[in-house]
Amino acid sequence: MRSILRLGFVSSFIPKKCGIATFSRDLMNGISDNFPSNQMVVAAAENDNESYIYPESVIAILKTNDLDSYRRAAAKFNQLKLDAVMLQHEFGLYGGKRAKFVHEGVVHDDPTGDNIFTLLDNLTSPIISTLHTVLPYPDPARKAVTREIAERSAMVVTMSQDSKRILCADYQIAENKIVVIPHGVPKKVNKSRPSILKGLGLDPDNFYLVITGLISPNKGVDLVIQALPKILAKHPNVRLLVVGQTHPQVLASEGEGYRDSLKAIAKKLSVDGAVTFVNKYLETEQLMEYISAADIYLTPHRDPEQSASGTLAYAVGTDRLSISTPYRYAQELLGKNRGFLVPFEDPISIAINVNRLIDDGELREITRKKLKIYGDKMAWPVVGKAYLKIIEDYVIKP
Repeated sequence: MRSILRLGFVSSFIPKKCGIATFSRDLMNGISDNFPSNQMVVAAAENDNESYIYPESVIAILKTNDLDSYRRAAAKFNQLKLDAVMLQHEFGLYGGKRAKFVHEGVVHDDPTGDNIFTLLDNLTSPIISTLHTVLPYPDPARKAVTREIAERSAMVVTMSQDSKRILCADYQIAENKIVVIPHGVPKKVNKSRPSILKGLGLDPDNFYLVITGLISPNKGVDLVIQALPKILAKHPNVRLLVVGQTHPQVLASEGEGYRDSLKAIAKKLSVDGAVTFVNKYLETEQLMEYISAADIYLTPHRDPEQSASGTLAYAVGTDRLSISTPYRYAQELLGKNRGFLVPFEDPISIAINVNRLIDDGELREITRKKLKIYGDKMAWPVVGKAYLKIIEDYVIKP
């Protein structure tokens, strides 16, 4: 490895309230944990109507549909003679031509993200691309964009073996060009559970179900609320914490309609006293405290093709017992008896599994041991080291 490592990141970035923004910040820190002698700079992607005050590491801004901003970013990166550029790819970040496709019977008309090629085609440094969404059976437009990104990249990173399989089978991307590196997880909260509960103002005598993240209908919070009557009938000390603000896109288009509907369901079922909404965006440290407070963590998401979930990764990485619908990423993380999968749109199965876990202490303990073995591999310093190995093996050594 060189004495000084110079890396560029293309991504949304903090303080933008976005999972990929947090991912990039944490990946940079994970790399620095292993290789402090580095220079890391960022080209931050933001929508045309957004404006943020960024840290000094952000040296360029990509406005979604301003191609000149992509050219300027490439020029700034090239001036620094970077060892590698780390692209964090999500279709919605990079604008471009729109294309219609059908997903779960619904017709979508979304940008394909092909504006990113204005940046990639002007870079002189090798590219390592992390694909945050891998669509099975892709429409032609998104398949073409994904294949072109792979062709321009020295290596492609996915966060699950399933995503790698899809890239090989559905996109015809060579297997030896794809590396699987798990989603990183922050350090575990260095506090006792009673201390965590006290700090959050939570009663230690209660049993907590926790859902976190940007709230939208896809989160399936309503399904857990519908499961509460059967749970509370057996275990009246159960409480549900719904932690996170409404997703900005949902808020812009629908306001707080979904959150209001959740409150209405809880009131109708007479379980509103057992549901608490923490309606704010949490920085990673406080988010980890809420996840650490969970007796059971839930991701009853509705999209079966979802290929990543930062919040479920955080839960697994902190040994939290988890119940989830079987979307692709959850199947992999919670497989081999590391967690519990329930059918989509099935509150009764959620209730059965919650009650079973509360009643069976031996099952809880066995599952936690399996989670710890798996979760230790997901710490950000471990993930940062894996990315450094790619840089050394496929970018610098050749």
